[in-house]
Amino acid sequence: MKKAVEKLLGTIVVSCQAYEDTPLYGAQNMKLMAESAKVGGAVGVRSCWPQDIRAIKEIPDLVVVGINKVLDPRRPMSDLDYIFITPTFESAAAVVEAGCDVLALDARLMPERGEKELTDLLARIHDAWPDMPVMADCATYEEGVFAAKSGYVDIVASTLSGLKVHRDGPDTEIVRKWKKAFDVPVNGEGNVWELKDVDALIDAGADMITIGTAITRPQNITRRFIDRNAKDRG
Repeated sequence: MKKAVEKLLGTIVVSCQAYEDTPLYGAQNMKLMAESAKVGGAVGVRSCWPQDIRAIKEIPDLVVVGINKVLDPRRPMSDLDYIFITPTFESAAAVVEAGCDVLALDARLMPERGEKELTDLLARIHDAWPDMPVMADCATYEEGVFAAKSGYVDIVASTLSGLKVHRDGPDTEIVRKWKKAFDVPVNGEGNVWELKDVDALIDAGADMITIGTAITRPQNITRRFIDRNAKDRG
């Protein structure tokens, strides 16, 4: 097992990301967010785009899971039904060169990229950086099994399991099924809002847990409370 993966086992990874249309957008802001996560005890963070990764890598002793979202400006953020997380070799190269310790990518099997194309991408990444751990962000049980059995993946993550199916909490079922299907470490990610969600993922067998919005997106956290207030006052 690669060293960076070992460091993440049994830990909480904090996803530090901000889009251009939000107040916290910017590499230095994300560095501060990552520093705050570290002060809170986080061993690793998940960071998007080369400039943010480079800034966060200035923080010592922090494992950085790097991604490179390539978003289609013609489609709203509510429509992510396409390969967008580190979708190409070139997008992977950009975050690897920025210094990430783990490379995460979209491992969904879609009409525009099937099993052969995904395997070819994973093989090319492995050939270029054989020591770089790869995390496969998946949406379905079958995608996770395929990624794990490809031989090119070090972590399988449930990152994208909630894109099409709304869940009030993390997808513990997919984590539990993956743990029975293969030995590759599993990252429980997505819709982790409460301490009970962490307990549920640990009970399901998650080897690590990634939390983003509930920690690092103040506008979403605020909206959640505002919505509850409005509902209760009805």
